[in-house]
Amino acid sequence: MPKISLLWLAAEASCFAAFRSGEIWLDTDGNTIDAHGGGFLLDGGVYYCARNGMSPPCCLDRGVNLYTSTDLYSWTHRGLVLHAFNSSTDNGLSLERPKVIRCTGTGQYVMWVRGSALASQLLAVATSDAPTGPFRFVGDQTDPFRTVARGGPNFRAGYQYGDATLFQDPRTGRAYVYWRTRWHQTGFRGMELTEDCTDVRPESDTQLFATPNREAPTVFFANERFYLWVSGCMGWAPTTTHLYTAPTALGCFNCSGLNNSKGWLVGWQPPPIPEPNQSGNQKQRNRPGVWAFGSQSTFILANPLYRKGSALAPFVYMADRWTPKNNVSFGTYVWLPLFIDPQNASRVRVLWRASWRLDNATSPFGARRAPNSSVSVT
Repeated sequence: MPKISLLWLAAEASCFAAFRSGEIWLDTDGNTIDAHGGGFLLDGGVYYCARNGMSPPCCLDRGVNLYTSTDLYSWTHRGLVLHAFNSSTDNGLSLERPKVIRCTGTGQYVMWVRGSALASQLLAVATSDAPTGPFRFVGDQTDPFRTVARGGPNFRAGYQYGDATLFQDPRTGRAYVYWRTRWHQTGFRGMELTEDCTDVRPESDTQLFATPNREAPTVFFANERFYLWVSGCMGWAPTTTHLYTAPTALGCFNCSGLNNSKGWLVGWQPPPIPEPNQSGNQKQRNRPGVWAFGSQSTFILANPLYRKGSALAPFVYMADRWTPKNNVSFGTYVWLPLFIDPQNASRVRVLWRASWRLDNATSPFGARRAPNSSVSVT
């Protein structure tokens, strides 16, 4: 099957020659890129990026913007693929963190997006026959928002749908959703999607963490294991990062956790991004010196230039740096090289680079690889 990942791109001349994290990024028309909390899809040699528009003033929902690119440096705005939802109901007043996959079972493009209201966070699903949209809600067009599945025995109304991500197993095409339910009774969960990718299989319901205080999830696959990256919960403020692994898509991610010196559960020791004031994350040489380099994760994308045995970064850590009080941009973007130790796949590092390219950031671990290790473009 074709390998799929989330990001929308089209063939234009590059506006930028490198990734410069924390700066205002412009599209090919010279306008500020307004794309937050979204996902990336690689389909037919083109990258697509669907993300919610939240340009100032804070925090007016602009709908889901689509950008496209062929080199990951230059992005062309293709317009709204899902308009802001305006309804008299209390559901879905803001569309946030859209994720799109091409469904293996139907060939359709399926978007899962969070609808945020004052009292609840709910799920809406939309489909399209093309990655460029337009997308149409599944179900009731006047109020498409709902809870996920039936919920547990003590939460029969169904799970709320907080920060979430979709992921397809590159070997089988089977799709999964990982999300924060927002309640301590139900925690952080994962489920497999149905064949048409518009719902979940109830029998796959898995609580991955008892705590619901994990958000901004993203999943990637390498070395025959699944990696789950999440952040802590601090609103718009930067916070801790956590990385876990499991042998299966809904396996025991929590089993990989270790406690660091401060007692927080983290996936690896040391964490994939250094703590503030540690080596690599200090207030010097233009480094942010705050949690996760002042960012919150949204996606981890395979580097298209990486090849087996290469010292290049196999993945790109993609994140938002939220600045809701800024009158110019609701936030900027932090894209950094992500490396996996070829001798120990449990060691993952994201390194700060003020400016870098896909072809020039090299591993702190060297280029040697562990036997039978592999990286999949997903």
